[in-house]
Amino acid sequence: MSFNNQNILVIGATGVVGGGVVRRYLDAGATVLGVSRNAANLETLKKTIQIKSGDPFVPVTGDFKDEASAKASKAAVLAALDGRQLNHVVSVQGFVNHAKAPTDTALDVLQGALTDGFHNNFLAAKMFLPSLKDRDTSFTLVSGGLAHIAPPDPSLWLGTIKNAALNALTFALASETAKDKVRVNTLCIHFGVAPVGGHKNQFGLPAEGDTLRLAPAFLAVAKGTQKGQLICLHAWSDADRLAKA
Repeated sequence: MSFNNQNILVIGATGVVGGGVVRRYLDAGATVLGVSRNAANLETLKKTIQIKSGDPFVPVTGDFKDEASAKASKAAVLAALDGRQLNHVVSVQGFVNHAKAPTDTALDVLQGALTDGFHNNFLAAKMFLPSLKDRDTSFTLVSGGLAHIAPPDPSLWLGTIKNAALNALTFALASETAKDKVRVNTLCIHFGVAPVGGHKNQFGLPAEGDTLRLAPAFLAVAKGTQKGQLICLHAWSDADRLAKA
């Protein structure tokens, strides 16, 4: 699967899922702009996924916590592109926060969780989706299986809220772009993913596979025909099958 001469934006590049997506796009011949709020994490990412000095990886420090930071991050990405167009965008921001049970949780905790996991993905779409509409491009979000079930532990309910909100955002963006060429989709991952070379997920539980195994599914969606879909991966076999489609 080749992405030669294509420019890929990965927002949340230094997260567990984002790191694998960056590596696999580089392997496929793309130029990858990786965005993280922490410059040091971008340097660590280079070592972790073995990015060499001559590889077409462009680190961009930026955040999407509010309108001002999102606009500044967009400007930094456009400066890095230097007139080139984006072909595909992956926004994989946020993670599952632990909290008290819903009725014991302060409102500001909920607001903070939505800022880091829903609002930032919304702002990423607001910044980059309009420029993709009239071309054969893709914009891919990431959510999780907690959107569909009662959380197995009350402390994980914020993940349920954020993932469900991201799934709803998918359909809203799909409606907005229904007559456009860009394809908006969300990969909803129902299982734990380990970091590169790891065997445990972010909660310290055993994971069957790592982000490098998962990432080809993202490339398949970028190359595919899915449009306006919530693509649920219930098991690793679903991810493997999508990657081979």
